[in-house]
Amino acid sequence: MNATLELDVLSVVLLIFTIALASHSLRSKPINRWYILSAVILLIVIGTELFAYQVDDVGISSQIAPHRIANVLGFGLSPMICYFLFKYISNTEYQQRSVWLFLLLSINAIVSILSYFTGWYFFVDSMNIYSRGPLFPLATLTMLFYYGLCIVYLTKTLHGYEASDRPLLLLILATPIVGAGIQIAFPPILTLWPGIALSLLLFYLFSQEQYYAFDVLTGLRNRATFMRDLSDLQRSSKGPATIVVCDVNALKMANDTYGHTSGDELLVHTSRLLERCFRGVGRVYRIGGDEFGVIITKEDSLEVERALSPLESQIKLSNKNRTIPLSLAIGWSWCESCSGNLFNTYVAADNSMYDTKRKMKQGRR
Repeated sequence: MNATLELDVLSVVLLIFTIALASHSLRSKPINRWYILSAVILLIVIGTELFAYQVDDVGISSQIAPHRIANVLGFGLSPMICYFLFKYISNTEYQQRSVWLFLLLSINAIVSILSYFTGWYFFVDSMNIYSRGPLFPLATLTMLFYYGLCIVYLTKTLHGYEASDRPLLLLILATPIVGAGIQIAFPPILTLWPGIALSLLLFYLFSQEQYYAFDVLTGLRNRATFMRDLSDLQRSSKGPATIVVCDVNALKMANDTYGHTSGDELLVHTSRLLERCFRGVGRVYRIGGDEFGVIITKEDSLEVERALSPLESQIKLSNKNRTIPLSLAIGWSWCESCSGNLFNTYVAADNSMYDTKRKMKQGRR
């Protein structure tokens, strides 16, 4: 068995393992279906490559049709690998553009099918010899376009990952590029698909680890991460810190009146406003059902007031166009030194928030 076949077989094993992992939690995480589709299509593409090895004997006319069909499938399906991966990592954020993204896939599939007769992407001649067609670069660019979308989206969201996780994510993204580079340097060894297979597995494992650190609904860091960060900061930092605690008022009433979907939208809206106002100032978390927290390590305590001021104006502005108005009870507390004191600061901020909430209820009576 040559090196290329060995790598393809290894890729198949990795992909079967990856699909099994993603399928195991499909019911609790429906978004995994896009990841599974990406892995399954890559499995089929590698299968067509393995099949092509068996039907590329020079001069065997009976192998021409199977050889062409294998290439039609390979060229037609390849961009779908990154297309479905992009849908997995971006969730529903780009749903409105999905029609245009799928249109390019359809055009590529049509050109791939027509290449059986026209030789646009590839050509298998009467001697069963494969050669690239005049439109071969278009097929490559289509694949790179969808892969580029994945890289651009993940690069834009790098700020949401821990600093220690970012190099690992970039390394995972670079794995297919390394595979392509090896294949260009040593054409007989086809390492692109094995590189993508390895990248898919590593990315799934990475995303699952991140899944337990982030809140699924809002995309913010969750309570477990909040408590861990408090502990780490209290242990490692001697500088000042501020804790802000926010609670969404009347969320239960919104759920009972308009339904839980509307209540979820209210929480997502809150998370986006908080992230926007505290960007560059502090790190935002969802620490309870309707409760959010912010950890700020700026030395100037006035930074909190500078962030809260536009938050109040943003809430008033957004409520002009909202069916369910947003109301937040906010409390915060500052400590001169994180060391051994940060959890007490969190408790003080939480008490301050509840005090504000009580006053807001009294004011509505």
